[in-house]
Amino acid sequence: MITLVMSELKQVAQNTIIQTVGKAISIGLALIGFALMARYLGQVGFGYYSTIFSFLTIFGILFDLGLQMSTSKLISDPKLNESEVFSNIITFRVVTSLFFMLLVPAVGWLFPYELVIRQGIIIATIAFVFSAMNSVMTSLFQKHLIMHQAVISEVSAKIIYVLGLVVAIHYDWGLLGIMGALVLDGLIIFCLLFYFARKTISIKFNWNPAIQKLILKTTWPLALTIALNLVYFKGDIFIMSLISTQAEVGLYGAPYRMLEVLINLAYLFLGLILPILAAAAAVADRQKMVSIIQSVFDFLITMIIPMIVGGYFLSVPIMTLLAGNDFAISGQIMSILLLAVGSIFLAGLFGYAIVALGIQKKMIKFYAINAIISVIGYLIFIPRYSYWGAAWMTVFTELFILISAAYMIRKQLQFFPRFQIAQKALVASLAMAAYLFLLGPINLFFALFSATAFYFIILYLIKGFDTRLIAEIIKRKNEDTDNQPPSLRPA
Repeated sequence: MITLVMSELKQVAQNTIIQTVGKAISIGLALIGFALMARYLGQVGFGYYSTIFSFLTIFGILFDLGLQMSTSKLISDPKLNESEVFSNIITFRVVTSLFFMLLVPAVGWLFPYELVIRQGIIIATIAFVFSAMNSVMTSLFQKHLIMHQAVISEVSAKIIYVLGLVVAIHYDWGLLGIMGALVLDGLIIFCLLFYFARKTISIKFNWNPAIQKLILKTTWPLALTIALNLVYFKGDIFIMSLISTQAEVGLYGAPYRMLEVLINLAYLFLGLILPILAAAAAVADRQKMVSIIQSVFDFLITMIIPMIVGGYFLSVPIMTLLAGNDFAISGQIMSILLLAVGSIFLAGLFGYAIVALGIQKKMIKFYAINAIISVIGYLIFIPRYSYWGAAWMTVFTELFILISAAYMIRKQLQFFPRFQIAQKALVASLAMAAYLFLLGPINLFFALFSATAFYFIILYLIKGFDTRLIAEIIKRKNEDTDNQPPSLRPA
């Protein structure tokens, strides 16, 4: 059992390395894009940008329906025909896209936003549709552990996206030009992903009523939980856009934009884990699920704790470097929101395990309670404390969901994670904090890279990670397909 889990986790690790390298390039390009946008748009203009995407995210749940996680679960079921299921999902997504593209801009026109925001919603709706299509197709690459193709697609698109931003800024096309570059980004990724996906399995438009019923049955609890999730995750910016100035929205939205990059990176990794968890759940292999969850928990916690600790020291200089001195306050906000990001990482792990177990309906009550609390909290604290109130309320809501998800896993699997690695990660992070404190004001890049190296050296010395697993990752031996469990073999 342990050998099998380690073998599968090694495959995941290999794909994670590919993703990490590609994502590092994408993140670098995305940060360049963020810096260009923030400096060009300023506080107010970036407030417009944040308002547009918070609006789309809130109302986009009418279209998303939690289909990405449902796709991973359904195409990982060995009892189903992968090609037929995936074709039906793509068809379902196209049909709902047409509805979404007509409805959301019309609803946006009813809100008391400035004209440029309403126009931006129309353009960004197209980008949002491409993004949703891409998330579904990414599930296929995650399932087959061929993420290098998705990485090629994303990096290629991001290069053109940055070039598009440069052109839009050079010709002073304003916010709508920025939105156009985002549409171009999504379109290119979609075309490349679709091309690679067609080389992996047969894809065609297909509407099988029985499969569509299965898709809806699987996805509606996810749709409801994601809808409630977005109430507290994006409700802060949405409420701020209605009762605060656009400058305040911009200051709060800027760190959100940066942190979403980290969140997406974590979910790409977790997306690789979901098919393996789903396969284990399908045969009721509790021991395997527990082993996987603990291993991934240990990995995530070694990333989360130094991220939070390091962010306390470096968030302001990072934000100032990228967005300019006008966004220095955003750095302070980011150091708070990193607490929420850490909670999201771990809640994502438990949430994917819950999806694999098929018990997502049992989480609905927790999301509903959290949504109610968050709306009340935002309405109380945002008018009084502006972005500070929003940030701390966001931390509270994400911690609530993390605790709730951990409770459900404890109840279903009689499992609660061990904290030996977490304790060592905390010790190494505190040592890193002391290093940064003694280092004082110095070149940001030197501080960032030297502190990261210092952390991992300390973690290694106190045996904070499994060196045998690292050795396997470095070897990066390709597993023979025949040694893979049936759920991991290409259909």
